[in-house]
Amino acid sequence: MDKIQVKNIGDCRVEIKSADDNGISIRAYVCAFGNVDSYNDIIDSKACDAFLADTANADRMALCYQHDMSRVIGVIKSKGVDEYGLWIEADIVPTTEGKDIAMLVKAGALKEFSIGYYANDYHYEVRDDQEIRILDRITIVEASIVTRAANPKAVITGAKSEDMQKDLKDMTDKDLEQLKSAVNDEFLARVAARMKQ
Repeated sequence: MDKIQVKNIGDCRVEIKSADDNGISIRAYVCAFGNVDSYNDIIDSKACDAFLADTANADRMALCYQHDMSRVIGVIKSKGVDEYGLWIEADIVPTTEGKDIAMLVKAGALKEFSIGYYANDYHYEVRDDQEIRILDRITIVEASIVTRAANPKAVITGAKSEDMQKDLKDMTDKDLEQLKSAVNDEFLARVAARMKQ
C-alpha cells in the first residue's frame, strides 16, 4: 500500500455557515486546482473526479485536525468540485476539542486546510526550469484544518454566523484554560513559521 501524502492549501476560503451551542457548520476549499504549491505539485482540475464518483469511498473521507486520524473533529456533509478546487460542507461537532477549534476558526486563527491523499496517477513537466509534478488522479483519505498549509489557496470561504461564544466571564476555569492553551499553541506555531521564512 502506498504511503498517504499530504497536500496543504493556505487560503482555503472557509465560510462559517452557522454556529450555535451544538457546534458550527463550515464551507471550505480543501484543495485548489492549477497552481504550483510549495512541494512543486499541481492538482489537475479532474484529479478528484474518479474519487468523487466512487461514492462509497468518497463518503469515508474524514474531517480531522492537523492530519491526526485519531482527532476527528466533525462530519463532512457534502463535497464537490468547481473551477477553483474541491470544496466541502461540514459540521464541527461540539466535543471539547471541537469547541476549541470552532472558536479558533471563528476568530480567524485557524483558516487553512490540507488533505491526506494517495497519488494514484501523476506525471512530470518542466515549467520555468522547475520540475513540477502534475497530480492527475488522487484518492483523498481525510481533510484537515491545519495551522499552516503548503498551498495558499485552500481556505475557509468567509464568515457569517450567529453568536456562539459565551462571554469570557461566563466561561468555566477549565474552558478558559483550554482556550488559553489553544491560543498559545497557535501563537507559537505562527512565530515558528515566521522564523522559517
